Amino acid sequence: MFRKNQQHRQKSFFSAQGLLPAKLRKRLRMSWAEVFYELVLCRIDETIFAPLYSEEASRPNVPVNVLVALSILKAGFGWSDEVLYEQVCFNLQVRHALGFHDLRAEIFTLRSVYNFRRRVKEYEEETGTDLMKKVFEQINDEHIELVALATGWERMDSSQLLSNLAKMNRLELLVAVVQAVHQQLPESVDGDWAERWSSYLEGRPHQVCYKIPSRETEEHLETIGRGLCAVERILVEEAPESSVLALVRRVLEEQYKQGADGTVRLRPGEEVPADSLQSPHDPDATFRVKGGVVFRGGYVVNVSETADPENPVQLITDVQVEPNCTDDAVLMEQSLDDQAERDIKVEQVTTDGGYTGLRGEQACEKHDVELRTTRMRGGRSAPDKWGWEEYRWIVNDQGIPSRVTCPQGCTADLGPGKAEGAFIARFNRECCAGCPFFTNKCRVQDRPRVGPTLYVRARTIKVAQHRQSLHPEDTSIRVLVESTIRSLKRGFPNNKLPVRGLTRTRTMIYGAALMVNVRRLHQYFRQRAQEASEDLASSLSSARKLICGCVSDANRHIRRHLVPPAQPAVLLPA
Repeated sequence: MFRKNQQHRQKSFFSAQGLLPAKLRKRLRMSWAEVFYELVLCRIDETIFAPLYSEEASRPNVPVNVLVALSILKAGFGWSDEVLYEQVCFNLQVRHALGFHDLRAEIFTLRSVYNFRRRVKEYEEETGTDLMKKVFEQINDEHIELVALATGWERMDSSQLLSNLAKMNRLELLVAVVQAVHQQLPESVDGDWAERWSSYLEGRPHQVCYKIPSRETEEHLETIGRGLCAVERILVEEAPESSVLALVRRVLEEQYKQGADGTVRLRPGEEVPADSLQSPHDPDATFRVKGGVVFRGGYVVNVSETADPENPVQLITDVQVEPNCTDDAVLMEQSLDDQAERDIKVEQVTTDGGYTGLRGEQACEKHDVELRTTRMRGGRSAPDKWGWEEYRWIVNDQGIPSRVTCPQGCTADLGPGKAEGAFIARFNRECCAGCPFFTNKCRVQDRPRVGPTLYVRARTIKVAQHRQSLHPEDTSIRVLVESTIRSLKRGFPNNKLPVRGLTRTRTMIYGAALMVNVRRLHQYFRQRAQEASEDLASSLSSARKLICGCVSDANRHIRRHLVPPAQPAVLLPA
C-alpha cells in the first residue's frame, strides 16, 4: 500500500544531530547532506510512484523518496549496493541526507531496493513512462527556478559509456548467444540441444573459445549459425511469441546470410552493422568507433547545461541516454523537444562540430534556436581549390539562393539547374578572363558555349554558409561542458557502468546528473553564506567604529559643557 513519507519532517529528541557537539552540528548543516535533504529528498514527488503499489489495505511501503534518493546517491558516488547499505547504516551524513534523524529507526533491507527497481522497470515496459526521468525533470526544474537561472544560452556535448559487459570477440559472442538460447529453450527440446551444443556449454564463453584453435574459428561460427537456424524453425512452432526467438532471429540476420536453399553463410565483418548485438545480456548496447577508440557494447550520454555568463551557478538542464551508435544531432533534437515540453526557453546552443548537419539544423529551426558551433563536421576542401565558404552567398526572402560572389569580387545570379536542389551561375566572360585563378583555384568552370559557369547544390551552399558563421570565440565557453561530463562520470571508472540495459543506464545517469547539480548548489550556497558572514562582520565592525566614535564625541561634549572647570587651590594661613 502506498503512503507518502512524512516521518522525516518530525524531529526526534534522540536525533543524531542532538548528540553532536555544536561545532559538529554546524558542520553537518553546512555539508552536502543538508543541501541533498532540502533540495532533493524533500522535493521528490512520491505520488507518481503510487501505481507501483496495491490499492488494498496492506503493510505500508518503504518510503519512496528514500528509495529514489538511494538511486541518486549510488550513481553520484559510484557505490555498489553493499557499500550503499553500509553508508546508510553508519555514515551520519548519508543518514541526514535521507532524513534518518533517529538513530533507533529501523533500516530497510536491500531486497526492498531490488523490488523497487524491478517495479520501476516493469512499469516503464508496460506504459512507456520513465518515472526516474520524471523525478529528474521535476527536481531539476525546481532547482533552476530556485536560483533564477537564465536558460536562454546552453552548451551541449556527448560522451561514451560502456555497459557492464565482458569484452568478447565474434566467436565468444556467438557462444554466449548459444548459452543464453539454451537456457530459454522449451523443455521438450532442451535435452536434444544440450547434447548437440555440449562443447559450447562447458564454462564461460572465453573458457570455451580458449580451447578452439584459431584455424577452426570460422568452422565453429558456421556450425553455430546452422544450429541457430534449426532452433529458429523449432521455436516458430513451440514458442512463436518468445523473446528467445527474437534473439535468434536478430543474430541470424546480423551475423549470417541465409540462402533460399536454406544454406547459412557467415557475413564478412565489415557487413555487420554497428547496432548489432554485442551481448545477449544487454541487447540495447551497440558498437561505435569514435576518435579512433573502439566502444564495444555501450551507450552515449548527451548533456545540456546552462551557459549564460551572468548566472551565479551553471546547472545541468537535461540528459539523454541512447545506444552509442546514435548521432549527436538526434540527441540534440531530443533535448530541445524535452526542454520545450518543460517550458525551458532555449535561444542559442553552443556545441562542437558533431551536432552540425541537416538533422541538427532542422531541430534548431523547429524550436527557433541559434546553433553556435565552434567547428564543422566534415573535411576541408582540397588545397588546389577554394572552399565553398570562400564564396559569398545571398539568399532571397524565401531562403532560396539568388546571387554568388567569387573571392575575386565577380558576381553572378543563381538560377535553378536541371536536377532538384541544383543551381547554376553564369559569370561575365570579361570578368573571369583576366582572373589568374580562373580554371585554377576557382570552382567556376570554362564552358565555351555559355561562358564561365558555376554548378552548385543547395546543400553545399547551406554548409558553406554555416562554415562562414562558425563561432570559434565560443570555444572557451563550450569546453566547460567537458568538465561537467567528467563530473557526471566520476562514479564510473574507465567509462564503464556498473549496470546493464538501457533502462538501468538511464536511471544511473539521471542520478549522477542530479548529484552534479547538488554539489554545485552546495558550493554556491556555501559561498553565499561566507559572503553574507563577511558582510555581517564588516557591518558589525563599521557599527562598532561608529558607536565608539559617538561615545568619544559624547565624552568630549560632557567634559566641555557639563563638568565644571577645576578651581585653583587656596592656601589657608597657618
